[in-house]
Amino acid sequence: MGKDVIHTDVGLFLTGHIRARLEAIAADGANPHSALADGVYVGDRFPETRRNKTVVVRDDGGPTTGLNTRGTTVGITVLAGDDPTDGKEVTNLALLVQAIVAGCAAVEAGNPVAVVRSTSGPYKVRDDSGQPRRYFTADLGVTGEAFTA
Repeated sequence: MGKDVIHTDVGLFLTGHIRARLEAIAADGANPHSALADGVYVGDRFPETRRNKTVVVRDDGGPTTGLNTRGTTVGITVLAGDDPTDGKEVTNLALLVQAIVAGCAAVEAGNPVAVVRSTSGPYKVRDDSGQPRRYFTADLGVTGEAFTA
């Protein structure tokens, strides 16, 4: 006993964290990114009906690196706007979400992210719908919580 560890659902944490940060930014009319952050759907799967702005978080997992730590890679897809030749709105939203993820490591209740080792992207990705799409990844170090059986 005492060596059992449960790791938090990183995808669930990040969807909630990104959603809360975007809502706070959108509510702050003085923030230059408030319009960009307004009305963004954030989830761990694509919505059934297309939204103007969508962020989808996918946890790809990773290796256990210590007694209560593990590495994980997350992939984040961002869709926004209607003009596939422009892509300015989707790029700006992807960069905003990337900044939120890059800054999410903290020692606070409910936050499993101890370190953001790196982010990569965002990259242009062709979407069958024609909606502008970007994709980036983040390499995270996360901690678990001890439990007793």
